[in-house]
Amino acid sequence: MLKKITVLIFLCGIFSIAKSQGQWTPPQEEIINVIHKFSESTSENGEGANAYAAFLSEDFSRWTIGSEIINDKAIWVEGIKEWFDEGWRVSDRNQKFIEINIADGLGHVRRIVTETYLGPDGSTSSSKAALVETWKKENEQWLLYRTNVHPIKEK
Repeated sequence: MLKKITVLIFLCGIFSIAKSQGQWTPPQEEIINVIHKFSESTSENGEGANAYAAFLSEDFSRWTIGSEIINDKAIWVEGIKEWFDEGWRVSDRNQKFIEINIADGLGHVRRIVTETYLGPDGSTSSSKAALVETWKKENEQWLLYRTNVHPIKEK
């Protein structure tokens, strides 16, 4: 019995690996496209905080793992607005989609994002994080409902 469970766990792992290699269904591709548009809002040519906020559900929340702070939509968007108004932009972004599961109008996404930020004075900084997101389909549109962020320290 234990061998059967081990084999099942192994096979589930293979399935997830195959999905992380970019073999996506049309509904999964739809979420990926929305995430790309969402990400563009903070790029050098992005439209800023209001465009960013349009991709968040009204009951959005964000948590950085290890923190005791959970941000709601209003607080998070205000931070994005301040960051954008100060002249910061995402100058480079690489995303690796690990898994996307869709069930009952919810899209569960796991991805790794590496970003470089360009400041108003030409300074740069970067970050890498593992994200676990739940996207909710509302009025035929995918909106980010929950995100958990786990920063990854670069070596």
